[in-house]
Amino acid sequence: MVNVIISCIYGIVLGITLSIDAFMFSLLFGATIKYRRERIFTSIIVGAFHFLFALCGYYLTNLLFTHTNLYRYIEHRLEYLAFIILVFLGIMMINKKDSDVKYDISFFFHKCLFAFSVSVDSFFTGIALKAMDHIIILITAPLFAFISCILTYVSLKLSKSTSNRFIDINLNIYAGILLIILAIISLFI
Repeated sequence: MVNVIISCIYGIVLGITLSIDAFMFSLLFGATIKYRRERIFTSIIVGAFHFLFALCGYYLTNLLFTHTNLYRYIEHRLEYLAFIILVFLGIMMINKKDSDVKYDISFFFHKCLFAFSVSVDSFFTGIALKAMDHIIILITAPLFAFISCILTYVSLKLSKSTSNRFIDINLNIYAGILLIILAIISLFI
């Protein structure tokens, strides 16, 4: 019973802390989303990625990192991965047209890329959770994935309602430029 309580506490705290970046990027990204179902879909994808990355990190820890120095190799290159993803998202947002959303493979790829960029930290969280004796990953991971999903949706909704004040302004360009600036800054942090 103690393990369940500890896992729930970790799930809630991790859900909030791991969702900060998703929340902030969703505030920026949400201004470009016009439809409710797109906000829901994006939120679900972000939550699912948080869940899957945590499980992958948790279960692959023994398999990969105890036998190799792969963690040290990946850790020092994550900033470049974040840079590439953020620049790519920025360019996609600048090039996004104001026409209706097409639910095709590029739509799905764009949502997955966004979810990947805000969820990759869950992989390393899964690794850290593996080192804790009292954690039940099948309680912790779904909890923080659910919280991440909800916070992402709230942020997307908040961003959309705020952007309605600026209807005549093409926010895609500004959002894309800001993402590219964040990508450049991420190289120096």
